Amino acid sequence: MAVWANMLPHCVAFLLLLLFFMCRSGAKVVTIDVRAAKNLIQTNHIYLDVRTVEEFAKGHVDAAKIINIPYMMDTPKGRVKNPDFLKEVSSICNKEDQLVVGCQSGVRSLYATSDLLSDGFKNVKDMGGGYVDWVRNKFPINTSVAKEEL
Repeated sequence: MAVWANMLPHCVAFLLLLLFFMCRSGAKVVTIDVRAAKNLIQTNHIYLDVRTVEEFAKGHVDAAKIINIPYMMDTPKGRVKNPDFLKEVSSICNKEDQLVVGCQSGVRSLYATSDLLSDGFKNVKDMGGGYVDWVRNKFPINTSVAKEEL
């Protein structure tokens, strides 16, 4: 029991430090469902698809303003975070642009949204459920990429 009593202050300090780093951007990730995302996309929000180029080419959300910038990249060693993700987004979007971020199932978009908010983007929402939920709801998709291009 004495060992736990000695470790308690260290555990509390670690948890406080972890909480500080999680909240340091001052912005909290807001996750919306695909219905809310569809409404925002139809009202001038930019849809940022963070799936791989190959996933995007197989089919994607049908949106007037859509950008594909992969958050993860396939390498011989597996998927790794795109080291230029923030730079690529910043070269196309302003920090004040209204963005809805989506991926295949909602995991990559959550991380991408967090990174964007930490980088100073102000109007970013994560689309929970991703492309899978979009398709499940029978919302419009675009699969116009010719097979020869794949």
